[in-house]
Amino acid sequence: MSHPLHGARPLSRTAGFPAAATPLVADWERIAGVALTVAVERNPELRERLGDLGLRALLRDGEVVLQKLAESLEVGRSTPLRTFTEHATPTWRRRRISMDDVTDLYEGLRVAVAAVVAPDAAALADATLIEGIKVLKWHRRLGGDTRKRNAILKAIYKGA
Repeated sequence: MSHPLHGARPLSRTAGFPAAATPLVADWERIAGVALTVAVERNPELRERLGDLGLRALLRDGEVVLQKLAESLEVGRSTPLRTFTEHATPTWRRRRISMDDVTDLYEGLRVAVAAVVAPDAAALADATLIEGIKVLKWHRRLGGDTRKRNAILKAIYKGA
């Protein structure tokens, strides 16, 4: 979000689709559950790696992502979700969740949100989630991500 002390005006909460944002916040549990189901179907290893507690934590993260997506729909820009994704990345790394797993959650949210919001707002929601995925993919390339690596390259870098 822009900050008045930085010289930019605050984003208007009525500039985008405020009516489309209401169901996302009101029915977040069902939408996040569908998104998590889609993410597990897309990547079955997710359940084994994270376990039940990790999936519950990812479900809670889905709630916050939906709130930020609702803010983005209200203001008509992807800034709130993109900023949240930038700031939440260290937390996900600290919890040992790879950016690929969070990307799967965002992809699941793309499917789940498209079924809930109106078509004109769905296009903005989809573009906003794609912006978040771009941020996650950028952070994925940084060192410290817990993704599965190529065994051959790992052996070469070890000097084995």
